[in-house]
Amino acid sequence: MPASFTRKNMNQIFYPRSLVVVGVSDKADNLARHIASNLIEFGYQGELYLLGRNEGYTLDRPIYNSVKQLPAGLDLAIILTPAETVPGLLDELGAHGIRYAVIESAGFSEFSEEGAKLEKKIHQIAQKWGMRLIGPNCIGIICTESGICTIFVPTDPQEIRPGTISLVSQSGGVVLTCIDMLAAAGLGISKSVSVGNKVDLKESDYLAYLVNDLATQVILLYLESIVEGRQLVELAAQSPKPIIVYKSNTSQASAKIAQSHTAALANDEGIVNAAFRQFGITRAMTFREMMIYSKGFVLPPVRGNRLAVFSRSGGHAIIAVDCASQFGFELPPYSDELIEKAQPFFRVNVIERMNPLDLGTVFNFEAYPVLIEEAIRLNQADAILLIFNYRRETIPIAREVAEKIKSLSQQHHIPVALCYFTETSEFNYLEQNLGFPIFSEVYEAIQALAASRDHYRRLELLRTAPTSALFLPNDAQSKAHWVISRKSSALLALDQAMQVCESYGLPVAPWAKVYNLSQAVEVSARIGYPVVVKAISEQVTHKTDVGAVALNIPDQVLLASAMLEMEQRFSQQGLEPPEQFLIQKMLNGGREMILGAKRDPSFGPVLLLGLGGIYAEALQDIAIRLAPVSRADVEEMLNELRGARLLRGIRGQPPADRAALVDAMLRLSQLMMDCEEILEIDLNPALVFEHGLQIVDARIVLKT
Repeated sequence: MPASFTRKNMNQIFYPRSLVVVGVSDKADNLARHIASNLIEFGYQGELYLLGRNEGYTLDRPIYNSVKQLPAGLDLAIILTPAETVPGLLDELGAHGIRYAVIESAGFSEFSEEGAKLEKKIHQIAQKWGMRLIGPNCIGIICTESGICTIFVPTDPQEIRPGTISLVSQSGGVVLTCIDMLAAAGLGISKSVSVGNKVDLKESDYLAYLVNDLATQVILLYLESIVEGRQLVELAAQSPKPIIVYKSNTSQASAKIAQSHTAALANDEGIVNAAFRQFGITRAMTFREMMIYSKGFVLPPVRGNRLAVFSRSGGHAIIAVDCASQFGFELPPYSDELIEKAQPFFRVNVIERMNPLDLGTVFNFEAYPVLIEEAIRLNQADAILLIFNYRRETIPIAREVAEKIKSLSQQHHIPVALCYFTETSEFNYLEQNLGFPIFSEVYEAIQALAASRDHYRRLELLRTAPTSALFLPNDAQSKAHWVISRKSSALLALDQAMQVCESYGLPVAPWAKVYNLSQAVEVSARIGYPVVVKAISEQVTHKTDVGAVALNIPDQVLLASAMLEMEQRFSQQGLEPPEQFLIQKMLNGGREMILGAKRDPSFGPVLLLGLGGIYAEALQDIAIRLAPVSRADVEEMLNELRGARLLRGIRGQPPADRAALVDAMLRLSQLMMDCEEILEIDLNPALVFEHGLQIVDARIVLKT
């Protein structure tokens, strides 16, 4: 978003003092007329003008047929006319002083090549007049606070419940679905935007606005593609508000064939999941999950891991224990003081201090808020769950309990999840009238609390993470650039890749490049047998596939044999025999790891860490983060690996040097930040020993 495009400017879109709906006629089925009608029905109080092809009168307002008949400098235009008419109209509106427009017309780049040309034209016109555009091909915007509703189908204001949740969506249909579901869940909507083809304003523009919007408490995004991923997550990291993203279109494979293990492993979905987790974005996989997480986030924040559960049913209490374990909550036993407070309400003399507290013998339901208030007073938990199953005769007292607990949660600013099991009609009544989240499943209630806990924990880590000190050679960047500048193709030669690694202090196993057997014998004697021989050839992508690697060579006789056989294998496969070889010290032991990086078109530099060697793609035990990373980020990556316990040492093996791994990842991160020419890096395998790490193979792909 340009620096000049401020929150005040975006307010002109959601809170316009005056606007014109373009494309209106007096026909009952005219779509632009529906927009105007919705604005009136939703109570828009600003000046409303109608513009159409023909003069007329509808909705108690005149229809003008010329832009010149309108007052100059209206705040906003809503356009719904045939695509071919939009450029001319937009030009006239721009000349008349209008600087913001919502283009709901379809028939642009989503439809045909001709439509794409029209879209380019409207973008040029917008730039000419300094206009900002929403759409085209969208259903526009909603702002319940200002009475703005530009949906082009007749809409009853009762269908759109006001609330504190705002939505940005790449699909107009999804906007309608989410609005319906938010209303059904008793949550409601503050603002919504259907972004359409995004010819101008993008998701990041709306997100930047909503992060600072006083009427928005929670932000929902529905995305089918992510074009500005880095900007999206960096905005999220700065946001004091929770952001929930439903990202679809997950099954499309990349059209480009990956040139490295890292590119194959760090696929689109893996990067999206990792980036969202790293920057505190909550990802929903279904519409229902969007609603579950929304409920969790309109509660006060969950600031810790202690969960207190009160349940009227022993069976539901057991379910709560299972769910708490699955989502990583602790269930600390209740204090003697709380049990003493509870004793008079129970019909038994002995009460277990266990958490969950089984309220099956408590028939005075007024005890529930009393016990929950006591748990809050005693600081027993960071979040509370009440499971209440009841039938028709108990409805009045159950509603009173819900109101009291709502008040306690809001008064003490502690999240209390209500999970009510009752008749469907009663549950629906509570959703619509309580003004407080209510859950129909124990799993979903704890899932919502866990999402809140994880989000606020991540934000705290982002705010407090110390800068990781990294001591690099002073000439690291200049050396790497010098090596890269001598490239002969997009794939750096093996020796060049090793040199780039060494320039950033990445520990590489002793090596040298040779051109003939005589040099190979000399180098091997200096390095010390056993050695490894690798062919250096631009023809080869994966050396093991063509027999371009010979391991554990003990002497110069077998060294000569290995080099000769390698040349013969190349010839047999129709390849030019290698003219250069890399001689490397043969290392034994150590844990094989892959350290990798790639430059994603949306998220920028991405790091990968996982189990290495030939198993990198077979097992796919990897962790991903966006660069740059901190030491805490890399430690977290290591802990995510299923094979993490192998690094700690098993069956008498010594532990691997985690500190060396962390240091190497930090150096790789800085290399990717400094050298924008690099597209992909594979350091596979890197051998991690009890003391230290050695990279034995490196592959670097450059931008073309």
